[in-house]
Amino acid sequence: MKSKTILFIVVVICFLDLFIQLPIVTPFALELGASEFMAGIVVAMYSLFNMVGNMAGGFLSDKYGRKNTLLVGMFLQIFFVLIYTMTPSIPILLVVRALHGFSSGILTPAAFSLVGDVSRKSAIGKSMALTGAAIGTAAILGPATGGIISSTMSYEMVYYILSVTYVVGTLLVFFAIKESTTDDSRGHHSQTAFKELLLRPSLNVAYISSFTLMVAQGTLAFGLPIKTDLLGLESSATGMMLSVFGITAIVVFLTPINRIYTNYKSEALVALGILVLSISMITIQIVPSALGIFVVMVIYGLGFALTFPSMNKIIAESSEMHERGKANGIFYSYFSLGSVAGSTLAGYFTTAFGLPFFGIGFVTLLMLGLMLFVRAKWV
Repeated sequence: MKSKTILFIVVVICFLDLFIQLPIVTPFALELGASEFMAGIVVAMYSLFNMVGNMAGGFLSDKYGRKNTLLVGMFLQIFFVLIYTMTPSIPILLVVRALHGFSSGILTPAAFSLVGDVSRKSAIGKSMALTGAAIGTAAILGPATGGIISSTMSYEMVYYILSVTYVVGTLLVFFAIKESTTDDSRGHHSQTAFKELLLRPSLNVAYISSFTLMVAQGTLAFGLPIKTDLLGLESSATGMMLSVFGITAIVVFLTPINRIYTNYKSEALVALGILVLSISMITIQIVPSALGIFVVMVIYGLGFALTFPSMNKIIAESSEMHERGKANGIFYSYFSLGSVAGSTLAGYFTTAFGLPFFGIGFVTLLMLGLMLFVRAKWV
């Protein structure tokens, strides 16, 4: 099996736990007695500790290498995911979400730094598109699988299957992934401080777009199961709706359309993508039917496809090998923070106004304005 194919599978596995939980975490928390606002906190807890894991994973991947960091993260995932099956109450569920978020967070900066390391400068855009396709695959398989298994069997069975998946991932990394860093790059890992990377203007465009994308994604994780329930649909319908945006994104990633990542500036594609995501958020609040939600998910998928590879390309082009892990760690910390903000704000908007998607749509438009301001200052 070619190394690119194995790397593709590893990225799918790294993101599978995020997407497979989307249709089940909110109902799982509600079943254990949580209020709607507390259910939003449960969803957010994963991402809150994912930030800590992102920073740790970025540092470790620069110091000890991408492969070793992936192995540590995969191994922890096997056990932390299993704890869900023994969770009897909301306080324990919050602890489990924290542990799981941390171990999952270790994986992402190591995986994307590996992709950046092995990609040619001229092909970074297409490499990130293929990586985006891997995430799109996880977005298709995850929600539908989680929704179907939880509806026909149980929430616990989802986590048993996920744990076995990480056993497979650990074996793939151990036997088939080659280390991409060098002794020299690892020796210079401390040359660039986190503060310098936090303040680097070119990277800040990527950080803000990462945060904004996941504000929208966190809102979907919290709000879409509630929206479908109000329409009288099963949780499996939520999974299928979430999978639609992944299918749409993959069409962009794997067809000649992906030339946009080479032909157009990444900052312009990110700005357009966030605008499309904002329109999707506002629209999904007012659509009155399941068909309408499916249409909006196609539009959302286009916004995701424009944004995700482009912001990852900015990170790869604006960092060197010895600092790329830390840059990706910060980047995915913003990613996680956006998910926390999205699900928490959506919970608040639902409790206070009954309008989670409408409120978040305006939040993402404000973030777009901030990103354009930073971009203008950079130039």
